Amino acid sequence: MKTDAIDKKGGRKNRFLWTLRILLLIYAILYLLFIIDFVSNIKDFKSLDIENIVLIILFFIFIIGYSISWKNELTSGVIFIIWFLGMCFHNFFLCTSDCGAGIAMGIPLLILSILFIIYARRNPS
Repeated sequence: MKTDAIDKKGGRKNRFLWTLRILLLIYAILYLLFIIDFVSNIKDFKSLDIENIVLIILFFIFIIGYSISWKNELTSGVIFIIWFLGMCFHNFFLCTSDCGAGIAMGIPLLILSILFIIYARRNPS
């Protein structure tokens, strides 16, 4: 009887983790489409300024966080929060057009990162 309760509780935690991973995958696909569009509009790589370089660096930070999210949820949650802070820095100090879009598009990832951290703190395995 006790093992059934443990299995159900573990199953719920496992479903929650897979839900987070699926939502992150959806976000990653949309972010990848955004980056493909962004890179395809660059005419000459000599025209890359600090704003564009920071966006590319933030994309690679996201890729690192995404790949780590399958093994270590706490670390990936922290990396995604760092990504969001980098996006805020970009939008407040470097951005020249559509400055609010980066933060608005980053809020779902911020929520996912907080949920990853909550999951990792509740499940210390």
